[in-house]
Amino acid sequence: MARFIQLQAVAAHSIPNHYVATIVADIDDDGNYETVSYGVLPDDNHGIAPEVRAAVVEWINDGYAVAPYVPPTPDRLRAVMPTISRRQLLLALFSIGITEDQIDAALVNDAEGMIEWKNATDYERLHPLITDLSGHFGLPPEQVDSLWLWAGNL
Repeated sequence: MARFIQLQAVAAHSIPNHYVATIVADIDDDGNYETVSYGVLPDDNHGIAPEVRAAVVEWINDGYAVAPYVPPTPDRLRAVMPTISRRQLLLALFSIGITEDQIDAALVNDAEGMIEWKNATDYERLHPLITDLSGHFGLPPEQVDSLWLWAGNL
């Protein structure tokens, strides 16, 4: 079982009474200490949560700084979007009128891009191929984000 060692910092979360704590812990209880981010929830009573929550309460009561919540940037949100399959990507593109033949034509002078396009089984939102193709077809990042999330449910 993990062991809580020390609280190093506290940051507010977007949800009231929720925090992100930077802690030192022995995650695997093997004597190796790691510095990790730990989500602090008011009703979590599992594992080291009660100890971490108590340390956060003490931190706040002692007047130590709590970093304000900073929403993730669009690029950070894109970086954690799930991968989608080739089938999902093709269906999503087709839904907005972009065909596989059009993609092939866009990549005709890009051998590496064509290899990626023809041989990948799944795609990441921030892969350079996706970024290049979205630019080629004039798709703003926000539209690609929406399309990507929609495609993930196909």
